[in-house]
Amino acid sequence: MREWNDLLAIADRLLGPQGCPWDREQTLFTLQPYLLEEVHELIEAIDSLEGQKISEELGDVFYALVFVAKLGEKEEKFSLSDALRLVSEKLIRRHPHVFGDVKAETSEEIVHNWEQIKQTEFKERKHILDGIPSSLPSLARAQKMIVKMKRAGKVFDSPSFESEEELGEAFWELLAAAEAKGWNAEDLVRRTVSRHEKAFREKNTGDEPVA
Repeated sequence: MREWNDLLAIADRLLGPQGCPWDREQTLFTLQPYLLEEVHELIEAIDSLEGQKISEELGDVFYALVFVAKLGEKEEKFSLSDALRLVSEKLIRRHPHVFGDVKAETSEEIVHNWEQIKQTEFKERKHILDGIPSSLPSLARAQKMIVKMKRAGKVFDSPSFESEEELGEAFWELLAAAEAKGWNAEDLVRRTVSRHEKAFREKNTGDEPVA
């Protein structure tokens, strides 16, 4: 698309010798907070369901990713074409029911095939909990961990809630209780996740399927 080529040209100009001094000073590490902020702003825009706002924030995320790719090229570590090629290959490889002759008609079958393929891609992962980013917010990391634990056969008690709103209100009340005690909810969740992860790893030594 012309718009895509225009964005690449703007990035090259900003990072070029006569470009923006601030842009030229950035590194892959200094861009990490910027990336995180832009993604969170996009998530907030999606919550609003305002098309113009989503388009604007999506554009910011696109540029942040282009910025990272251009720095990778500048440092000769990787390139935008590398990233695009690798993700295209991955999508084709992980969707054999679309691009190959594998039969999968339900979401459960598709997820099962997806996880089996991932096992061949990440041979360095020895435990089912490996691969969950430690930089995830504690709540997101906790839920990802629970999903993987359930796949390994762990059973969780599930209190009944009639709606997302009801569960959201329960979270709100728990946060209020933490604040009343002067406790930091993020820290509480992080420590709880670490405790459950340690116990699960000790009980499940890695013989279960890795995903």
